[in-house]
Amino acid sequence: MGFSMPAIAQMAEVPTPNRSGDYTTAIMQGNRGNYYNRRWLVVDPDPTYLNCRVSPNGAVRSRIAPGAILTAEFVRNEAIVFQNGAPWLRVRGTDALTFAQPGQTLGTCYVRANRQYIAPINEDAR
Repeated sequence: MGFSMPAIAQMAEVPTPNRSGDYTTAIMQGNRGNYYNRRWLVVDPDPTYLNCRVSPNGAVRSRIAPGAILTAEFVRNEAIVFQNGAPWLRVRGTDALTFAQPGQTLGTCYVRANRQYIAPINEDAR
C-alpha cells in the first residue's frame, strides 16, 4: 500500500492595496518564486475616462475607458514607479478602449496605481 503526498499547486495571488488604496508593487511572491502581475483592469468610473500620462503626473498621453485591460510594462523587474511618494503603474496603451490625445500617440504611459482607478487581474482566472 503506497502513500500519496498532496501536491502544492501554484496559485496566483494579486497585489493588494495599502490603507490608502495604493498598489506599491506589481510583483507577488508565489510558492515557486516571484511572478509579475501584468494585466490590470480599468475601474475608474469617471465619464471622461482614466488619464494615462507621458510620465508620472506628466502630460496626458491618452484616456482609457472603464473595462479596458492594461498590460503592465516591467523595467528592472518592476512596473510601479514613485513620483512625489505616489505610485504609478507603467502600462502599454494599445487596448481598443484607449484613445490618444490630440498630438499624442499610443504607447507607454503611466496611470495612478490606486484601487480607485485600476484593479489587478488574477492570471489564474482565465
